[in-house]
Amino acid sequence: MSKPYRVESLALHQVGVFDDVSIDFKPLASVERDAEKAEIHLFTGPNGCGKSTLLYALADIFDINNTNSFIRRRFRGSNSGADFIFDGKAGSYGFRYSRSALPSHSTFSNRYGEYAVQTSDLPHNYFFGHGLKDAKQDLHLYKTLVHAFQPTHGHSQSRFSYAAFAYSGQRTLRETRMPSINPITSSPFEAALSFDGAVRSPVLLQWIANNRTQSALAKADGDETAALVYDRVLNRISALIRDICGLELEFRLERSPFAVTVRVNGDSIHLDALSDGLKSIISWVADLSLRLEAIPWQEQRDVFAQPVILLLDEVDIHLHPKWQRRILPAIQTLLPHAQIFATTDSPLVVGSVQDAWVYCLPEPGQGGGIIEGVPSCAGKSYRLILNEIFGIDEELGVG
Repeated sequence: MSKPYRVESLALHQVGVFDDVSIDFKPLASVERDAEKAEIHLFTGPNGCGKSTLLYALADIFDINNTNSFIRRRFRGSNSGADFIFDGKAGSYGFRYSRSALPSHSTFSNRYGEYAVQTSDLPHNYFFGHGLKDAKQDLHLYKTLVHAFQPTHGHSQSRFSYAAFAYSGQRTLRETRMPSINPITSSPFEAALSFDGAVRSPVLLQWIANNRTQSALAKADGDETAALVYDRVLNRISALIRDICGLELEFRLERSPFAVTVRVNGDSIHLDALSDGLKSIISWVADLSLRLEAIPWQEQRDVFAQPVILLLDEVDIHLHPKWQRRILPAIQTLLPHAQIFATTDSPLVVGSVQDAWVYCLPEPGQGGGIIEGVPSCAGKSYRLILNEIFGIDEELGVG
């Protein structure tokens, strides 16, 4: 049994380093663990092989606001485009498609034979197959809801079945001036697929300040149940940091000067003084948490258990080897119903996770066609991983 709302396949044509490439994303190998762990797909390979390009192409499947221009910059000409299958329905985007139905030469046209006409209110000439005809939220409806969603509209009837987010390896949290407690009016979908612009430091710090204030007010009123609700999300972030970094972390709101700080192993530290590795993790995990909390979900459950598609570019950047080994297993448990796509150059990351798929991309110009996923290498020696996955069979120190 596979997870709902999955990207099942992706094919790129004349995009970046790829002439024609196709990837099928298989469900978890272990059916018993399907409901307990996120589904993870890892892209690895030499510099310039197209790892980030694949993430940008995946992001563009869900992007209604055209914030993701990265993949457009990689189009090589009038035949550039992408085909995909999401949740049992086929679609396409790019310059190569201009007719009112998915063309017969689409990669997935034979697999999914009947297609809807072009929808004029969607960008990039998207096409959608009829596929599954039930009440599930298809991609067209998702994009429409994201585009129209207004978080300040108290009577909004919008409810989301899933959501997609993307974060860059160069993410970092910055100290910003916060004059007062204010409600957050920005949409949880704002810049959600922009990679390097996804972490919004002012919004994130305001969210933490509001959370700590609401928790304190609930405790002052003697409402411990309400206080626990406010504490729960930040406590989950702290628990994730403990699992990955072995550090005790607590978010605090200081009165004078008025600022959000972090207490690490009992020491109060301003955000700018945190290590790059710790800021890197806190940045995207906390930003994702505030977005998940702000979305009106169709099913009422733990926000971390909602179905999400998560794209992480350079998941291992700034991280000590010990943290590299721990980050994916911790995320896999935190987001049990997520489908996660990540790029990495670290054998420690590849060797850390069970029930995942690894896609070894060839040198630019040395391959194409179908790229097959191989099971992740948890339990294998790092020397064997270097050889099998990264193609390095020399001893260290030998060029």
